[in-house]
Amino acid sequence: MLVGVATALLVVYVLLYFKFIYSVVDPLFVFVFTTAFASVLAIQIIPDLSDILHFFGCQLALWFGFVVAYTRINKLDCIGISKQSYLFRDQSLLRWITYILLAAYIFSNLIIGYVKGFALLSDAPTEAKIANFQQGFGLFRKINWSTGTFTSTSLIFLYLLQRKKIDFILLLVITFFTVLEGSKSALLQIIISAGIVFYHPAFADQQTILRRFQRYIPVLLVGVMGVFVGVLLKENEGYEGAFFALIRRLLYSADSVLYYYQPANITFFENYSFGDYLARIANPILGFFRIQPYIEAPGNLMVDNLRAPGSVAGVTVGPNAPFYIEGRIYFTFWAAFPYSFLVGYAYARLRVYYFSLTQSTAFYFVYMGAFIHLASSIIIDTNLAITQLFDLTFFVLVPYVFISLVLTKKLKIRLSKKLANAFVHS
Repeated sequence: MLVGVATALLVVYVLLYFKFIYSVVDPLFVFVFTTAFASVLAIQIIPDLSDILHFFGCQLALWFGFVVAYTRINKLDCIGISKQSYLFRDQSLLRWITYILLAAYIFSNLIIGYVKGFALLSDAPTEAKIANFQQGFGLFRKINWSTGTFTSTSLIFLYLLQRKKIDFILLLVITFFTVLEGSKSALLQIIISAGIVFYHPAFADQQTILRRFQRYIPVLLVGVMGVFVGVLLKENEGYEGAFFALIRRLLYSADSVLYYYQPANITFFENYSFGDYLARIANPILGFFRIQPYIEAPGNLMVDNLRAPGSVAGVTVGPNAPFYIEGRIYFTFWAAFPYSFLVGYAYARLRVYYFSLTQSTAFYFVYMGAFIHLASSIIIDTNLAITQLFDLTFFVLVPYVFISLVLTKKLKIRLSKKLANAFVHS
């Protein structure tokens, strides 16, 4: 019954977002897919009808943000985009930077594997993938998801342009270490990076590779499910237990619904305000530089608020706080709707900007591809998005500046032609 309702909702969501989704490997489609199951959970769990309507109202506001962003861009910026010529300069510099960052990524994973062991090979991969980055090892996690996302995107980009086998081999190396991290959706992240590059208009003329990629998408998704089911089989008894664990995992893609809509948490977060929101989104950066201590995430607080009196817990790993909960916590019940709209609008604008790039350095193109990949988490949790995007900047952009100076004896920050013109006119 639950799967049937989720399927019906999935059809509705796909119809709403259809013209914004470029493929089933689009992170937006992943969001739509998980939101269908999250909506079932919301209907089943949320006790108050007004809260259920609020949940779906925020979903509608998010979608409306996409509608406005894409409508405006289509009218002003995307006229005749198919006639554009594409130029991405300094490909050799991008290759050097990619190799250096890849070395840092491999070194980071080897240290984790040697000291902590690889999460996928442990008896409880889900727990290990979190425990491996505790006790001072959080730095390696930041290196992994920043340099890992950038180098995988870069190697795909370079392979499409230059057809060098070494790029494909190195991409397999990244895939190998990504799977060992123990995440059930590890392979999916590599596939998403490929889709972000393959479906850019710059490669629209390479129909042979695109068709080949599309042909193997089902095989790739089977591989994703293979890792997913493999982890579930290790953590559950038999195939039946793994199947029900899979359904639970899909339903719990919005596990914050289980925690936030409890009276204790709704009352607790009523005292939060816009000032708390600003403090929270700045905290990942200030905390990284030790300017202030890290603030406890709302998801962790939700879990702690529901513990039995006197219970003692170790490290708490709570759910993410998606846009419909963030809006209500920091901007009140009614202001959550315009907040959801702005989140959808901002993410849509970023997507359209990337897919409208025509001329820039190769590094900038790849950096923006990785940026768009990680920016998709803004729908899941703004704090997570800020954290990942800052890590991408610090562990990729900062080394790029240094490496560029060493290799070229000068630094040229070349933005896309479109963005550069915007700065000139302003």
